[in-house]
Amino acid sequence: MGKTRKTARKRTWTRKEKKDRRNLKLWAEGARESILRPHLAAYTDALERGWRAERDYVREVCNEFHARISWRLTDDEEPELPLPEYDPLATVEAEELNDEETVAKRERVETMNARINRWLKYRATKMRRSKAVDRSDDPWALLLSKLAGVTVPPKARQGYQQYMHEAYESEIKPVVEARWKASNVEEDGVTLKTAKGPRAPFRAEVARELFKELSEDQQDDIRARAKAEALAERTEYLKRMKSMPSKSPEDRQRCIDNLGAFMTEVLKGVFEYTGLASFAVFGGPMPAFEGELRTLTVAYGRNLGPNACHFPQWAKPRFGKEVLGFMREWLPTAYTPADCKEAALPKPSDDEDPLARAKYTIDDVDDSSDGDNDTSSSDSDSDTDSDSESADSDLERDFPSRRKKSQDAIGKKKARAKANDNAKKAKSS
Repeated sequence: MGKTRKTARKRTWTRKEKKDRRNLKLWAEGARESILRPHLAAYTDALERGWRAERDYVREVCNEFHARISWRLTDDEEPELPLPEYDPLATVEAEELNDEETVAKRERVETMNARINRWLKYRATKMRRSKAVDRSDDPWALLLSKLAGVTVPPKARQGYQQYMHEAYESEIKPVVEARWKASNVEEDGVTLKTAKGPRAPFRAEVARELFKELSEDQQDDIRARAKAEALAERTEYLKRMKSMPSKSPEDRQRCIDNLGAFMTEVLKGVFEYTGLASFAVFGGPMPAFEGELRTLTVAYGRNLGPNACHFPQWAKPRFGKEVLGFMREWLPTAYTPADCKEAALPKPSDDEDPLARAKYTIDDVDDSSDGDNDTSSSDSDSDTDSDSESADSDLERDFPSRRKKSQDAIGKKKARAKANDNAKKAKSS
């Protein structure tokens, strides 16, 4: 006889009404969630741009929520449908409330704002984690991580190396200097002419000897700290490699600062493998320039003319008009004013900027270190070699160079001085 198999009975359950629940789980279920859910993708994007963008967007969501859901409704009460339309530009009519109602409304609004913030952040964090991928072994990800300045952390230091890292100035350096001085003096007291100072092998040898003189417990503690620091650096590195590219203005500006050197190596490799000269033009809102739309050009490979130059420099006015000018016409169609505003670096407050409250400012002065910049161009392009070891690479920005600024400042200063002299002469006559 065959055995009969008992099938498990399928459990069924009915979700409790909101008024019968013992906690606030799923408090937004219903009409409230229909307001919050459409904002989740935009909030996630704001979260990646930094805490300021997140704060501003949460404020917008809370304003819409309170405009469409009355503060008088309790958590278990559903609003009447359909919900009223929301106009962010509409003027909010003041509600006539007594003192008790005013306090109750303020407390309710603050409670709901915090609850909305937690609701959005919890779900946005889950979305970001689901998209996180370990890219530490991806060669393309490793290459692009150089833009953000992310590098593979070094291995854990050896015991004596950690000892040098922690106590070189206080415990090791005096011994190194004393032994180095003694090694440069002969028996008759004559000082020998040797290197200016102790080299790395000499310092390391002294550190090894001093490390061996420590007790076993001290050595073990130092080795343990070296491993702990290496593990922390490795953990942070993997965390950054798994995270999505940051959209905060600070991080993006850091990548833009590294873009010239990064692309020079890429175009140099293309040239070495293919023999093809090339250039790349980048454009968009620049955080360091308050989100203004600007361009950046990187070129590699020179022509055979008497003044060997890159393609952007070959006919610079023509390149600026027909290539960069056309690019500048296109950029406003790719970015909105809101995109440019969000891309700008935050302005420092009075507490962060020591010069914010200064009464006077100093005019820009000429900087001889900026001598390679070309200030004769009408569009204030600056030309600098992005690779000091190679004369084949070039980096151009349509950012105003410091020399251009300083020359303008000097010109204005001379003009003011001349005007003052003329005024004095006219007054004396």
